[in-house]
Parts: sequence; C-alpha cells; structure tokens
Amino acid sequence: MLALLGLLVAVRSEPSVPELSECFTVNGRDYRGSVNDAGAEKIPCLYWNQTIQHRYNTQSDPSGDLGLGNHNHCRNPDSDVQPWCYVSEAEDGIYWKYCDIPSCHMPGYVGCFVDRGSPPALNGASGTSKKLTIQNCIQFCRRKGHEFAGVEAGYACFCGSSSEVAALQKVSSSQCDQICFGRTNELCGGDGKLSVYSVWVGTCHGNFSSTAGVLYSPDFPNEYSADSSCAWDIIIPDSTTIQVHFQSFHVPDPDDVLDLKDGRSGSLLFQIRGGQEPPNNMAFQTDHLQITFKSNREVSGPGYVIVYRGLGHLRSSVVPYSGMTSSPAAEEGDPAQSEQHRNVWLLLAASSALLLLGIGYSVWRFLACSCSTLCRHQRVQCGDLTSVNQSSMKSLL
Repeated sequence: MLALLGLLVAVRSEPSVPELSECFTVNGRDYRGSVNDAGAEKIPCLYWNQTIQHRYNTQSDPSGDLGLGNHNHCRNPDSDVQPWCYVSEAEDGIYWKYCDIPSCHMPGYVGCFVDRGSPPALNGASGTSKKLTIQNCIQFCRRKGHEFAGVEAGYACFCGSSSEVAALQKVSSSQCDQICFGRTNELCGGDGKLSVYSVWVGTCHGNFSSTAGVLYSPDFPNEYSADSSCAWDIIIPDSTTIQVHFQSFHVPDPDDVLDLKDGRSGSLLFQIRGGQEPPNNMAFQTDHLQITFKSNREVSGPGYVIVYRGLGHLRSSVVPYSGMTSSPAAEEGDPAQSEQHRNVWLLLAASSALLLLGIGYSVWRFLACSCSTLCRHQRVQCGDLTSVNQSSMKSLL
C-alpha cells in the first residue's frame, strides 16, 4: 500500500517554478492584481465604475485594455510612476493616491534601501545626470563591471557589488518616490534612499540557467535602439521542455526579427517580425533555447518581455520552421486535454500497481499453502513457516 501511494505521488508531481513578479514594467502599468487601498493610511480605493466625475473610469476604458472595470483595484491607466486609485476626497482636496504594492516591481528590481552618505551605500563607480533614467544608470554600471546599479534623488547613480547590497538596510518602496530627471514616469530612488537594480535588465547578450526567468529587450525599460543585434542562451539541464510566454511585444518595424532556435540542432522553431502578434504560450522540447533579435538601422521601438520556464516533462513537439510565423505544434496544448492525459496515466498507474499487488498476494498464498502441506509431513525440515511468513510481513509494513 505504501508503494502504491508513493507511485501516485510520483505521477502527480510537477516541477516547481519560482514565483515571478506581478509586474513586468518599471512603472507597473501592467499591474492586474487585487490590492485595493492606497497610501500609508491604507485608504480604501473607489470603484472605477463610480468615478465618472474623474478622467479615468469604466466609460473611458470600454475595451478594458487599461485594466479598469467594476472593481476598486489599483491600476496605472495614465502611465504614471506607479499604480494608484481614486479615494474619497479629503479636506485638503486630494482625491487620488499611489498604492504601495511590494509585488509590483519588474524582475531585476532588488528594493529600496537607506543610503547614509558617508561612505556611500554602493561604493563603486558613481555619477550624476540631469537626464538620468533607470536604464542609463544600469548601462553605466554594467560598462564599469559592477553587478548592481542604484538610483537616488532623481539624478544620482551608484554602482556596487552583491556583498554591498546584502549589507544594506531595506525600507518600504514607497520611500523611493523621486521622479527620474530624464523620464517622468520612472522613480529614481528618494531622499537618502536608493532604488537598486540588477544590471542584467536590458542586456543585449546573456546566458540563463535558472528554472524560470524573464528576458527583456535590449535597453529595457528604454526603447531598444536601431541596428541592435542581440543573442541569449537559455540552458536548463534538468528540463525536457522550455515554455515561453510573451508578456508583451511592441516591435513596430516589420524588418525587426526575433528568432527562437533549438540550441542543440540549430533548427528554427519560431520567428516573429515587428507588427505581428505572437501566440500567448509556446513550449519547445529542448533544454537549450537560443533567442536572437535584430533590428534595422532606422527604427527603434518599445520592445518586449519574455517569460520562460523549464518543465520536467514533455508538453509539446518541436517542429522545424516551415515559413510560418509560428509552428502550431510549438504552441502549448489545451489545458483541459493535458489534464485528461494526466488522469489517464494516473488511472493506468494505479491499476497496474493494484494488479501487481494482487499477483503478489496470490503467489504468496500458493507458496504458503504448498509449504504448509509439505510441513505436515516434514515438520523438522520446514520449521514453522506460518510464523516466518507473519514476521516477514510485519517487516514490510
């Protein structure tokens, strides 16, 4: 019975995937979570269908693209620095507030930390700029060979190591509230506070080996530049399948091309050009995926966000590229059909286990009865087999 239970657990097990952020944009424009209070006072948000007197409401977003609806969840419909909501107007005339959502920070964001100034919290290269953006600071620190970039007070950039970041005092992200001098919809730290990012965000080349992760277009969250030529390798040795999801894809120029290739065979699995719409989910039977992106020399664009994860079991087939934008066999199958397949395998496994138990029990009964009959004539040679069998069964329980 214990063996049967172990078999059932093994059949139902799924590969674990690290939790990803609820947001993939730097200002949380894509937030679709359920936080519904604002400010340090946790003031309840008003429902978007009850804010007709204000600019943003369900009538101004009939398609739902901005995330507004018959709810009071925080959103960022105007591309502000972070999600917000309308609140009941107070005596001071304030009728909206920012929401503090710890889970709504793009991957690569480490947190908001105290900078006591002397010595600096991040003690590597540093600089100031009246045109500072998050990506400008990340690029600066990457060129200087540092692991992390920190922005502060809207105009200052500091670089540092993982050991320095580990020693920092973390505070609420709401304290990093200074607008970047170079981009008004981004926050660049605060007064004596550092917003820290990993320098891999927006890199043009890289190797990824984690079970799950996020890949950004070059220079993200800035627009990718014209004449970009980038390549990334995703190698997950313990996986048989790599699943790919396009969180966003805003590439306007048809001459800009994104290719996904099997790193083992070099075959083209999927290709998408600017102006096209990628499928929601795809899965490729490989543990090595190569992604390349090339833009022409004239047009840049907002870029894309790709979420990937490795799967420990086969989910789909890799079909070589045949001139189509995407290979239908490369897309992830119907979840209901996959669940039916899992149930069928589960039933077969359970049936097989029960059949083996039945056969084993029958053989044991046959041997016991045979030996018992023999022992009635030859007690001395056989000994007490009934006692021996009972003791053996106890040792197996």
